[in-house]
Amino acid sequence: MPPPAEHSSVNSVEKPPNTLSASMKAIARILLPACLVVALFPHCSGKFNFLDRAVTEGVIEYALSFPDHDPNSLMAGMLPERTTLTFNGERQVAELSSGMGLFRTTMVTNDLEQVMDYHMSLLSKKIVAHMKPSDLRLFNPDASAVTIVHTSDIDTIAGYPCKRALAIFDAVDQHEVELWYTDRIEMKNPNWFSPFPEIDGVLLRYEMVQYGMRMRLEALSVTPGEVDPAKFEVKPDFQSVPASVLHNELAEVLGTFTM
Repeated sequence: MPPPAEHSSVNSVEKPPNTLSASMKAIARILLPACLVVALFPHCSGKFNFLDRAVTEGVIEYALSFPDHDPNSLMAGMLPERTTLTFNGERQVAELSSGMGLFRTTMVTNDLEQVMDYHMSLLSKKIVAHMKPSDLRLFNPDASAVTIVHTSDIDTIAGYPCKRALAIFDAVDQHEVELWYTDRIEMKNPNWFSPFPEIDGVLLRYEMVQYGMRMRLEALSVTPGEVDPAKFEVKPDFQSVPASVLHNELAEVLGTFTM
């Protein structure tokens, strides 16, 4: 006969351990946060989507310099060092102040209709000209034809990815200009009034010449945010003048900075 079975109480039987080993715990500590990120952001693909969204409203602040200007001249301290561009996707306002605030310009553009209201104030004189593309030729009568050459170069300016293009002018005395622009700021036809209308993006680092002065602009910051529509209205206390009158006034004022 087989020996009788041994009877033991339930309490005397040891259960197999129901805990993870130290190595498994370590793996769990690493994987669990990663799984939570994937669960919360399933479409990130390694980067946050909000960084990829185009900005539609806000303010860009540029540093402004004059490479050909003598820093020791009498007028050096009167030149502006900053300029701002306020935008809402279809409109822009570029503002500049110099001469300790005595001279100011404000350019309000409607990029869909391709019209500009150019304000100029000097002491008590306040004038504004409503201009179309044909009027803009007054400001650069000697401008030569320009060819845009796109490159594969990229850089980050004010936190935004930018592509590089070269502007090559027909005039022998005009050197080529680097144009850095981004598609992460949404504006429709943003450069129609500039010498570089072919650039389909917002310029964040570039140069241009006006009234014999070469200006270099580089974005320092981009501040997204809702813009008051009143910002894009024509200033009510400015006298309306033809574009030719504004051109003559600007040429006289800006000519003093090149002395």
